Amino acid sequence: MNDDIIREMTVIPTHPSLFAFHSDKEGIEQETTDDDDICYCAVYINYPDNRVYCISQGWVLRIHGRDVPGSDLEDALQFLSTKDLNDSAEICSECLYKFLLTLADTFADTMTQKEKADEIKRYVDKFSLMIALKHSQMDDQMDVICDEEDIDKATDHFQFLRGYMVQLMEQQSRFSTLLNDLKSEEAEQWLLDLVEMRERLARLEYQFYSQTLLLRVVNDFNLLLKMLSFILKTSDEILDINEKIHEEILSERFDTKAEQDKRLVGLRSYTEKSRTVEHNFGNILQILSRL
Repeated sequence: MNDDIIREMTVIPTHPSLFAFHSDKEGIEQETTDDDDICYCAVYINYPDNRVYCISQGWVLRIHGRDVPGSDLEDALQFLSTKDLNDSAEICSECLYKFLLTLADTFADTMTQKEKADEIKRYVDKFSLMIALKHSQMDDQMDVICDEEDIDKATDHFQFLRGYMVQLMEQQSRFSTLLNDLKSEEAEQWLLDLVEMRERLARLEYQFYSQTLLLRVVNDFNLLLKMLSFILKTSDEILDINEKIHEEILSERFDTKAEQDKRLVGLRSYTEKSRTVEHNFGNILQILSRL
């Protein structure tokens, strides 16, 4: 992202925390080196002018002669990672570059519709799997579907995603059975509603991954956008029902009930995962709704 110019540089990788004590662009400029062939592999987003600067050289980052907006870079980092922006994460530079070209408004006219469609499908394919992996890691009622290293090595991710989808079906079945049992026991309505929402959430997640898999065979850009609208609708439903579940399982009445009924342990342990669901599907809504 150095305005398409290839330079031979001496790379000195540095951790971002080394520059954390600077609070503004003027402070960061003190870190600029006098050598024009040194690269720290670090950039700085200056919010007042919404630009991204190379810390070692002080250059504004550009692609095809256009400044890279800081807000677009933040969106890219957030979408390409399943972690919170405050957490450390490794993101491939090529993915970051192509994301900016594909989804950032600044570079909207630099790719053909086919190129955009291909990149969007790759994003959704890769990062829907990363979300599934993260969710399987945080759900103590599930088996972890794979390691991140397995994803990097595999040419086809379907086998991993299928493993997660099978577990979603099993989860849906368990909550459906629990719901029927509670109905026969004439349980309180709020508890029935909670279990029903949890069963529906598993069904919606399964629906989401089914929709992302369908994107693989879509080659028409307009049809792709239509399919993405369905994915966004499902994501929105997931966020809504996830928030309701999270609120209920933190309530005092649920805590009391869970102490009495061990069948609710799967619901009780959902608290942490619910925030991960909120983060990841919130990212999907924020970024893909631009298209």
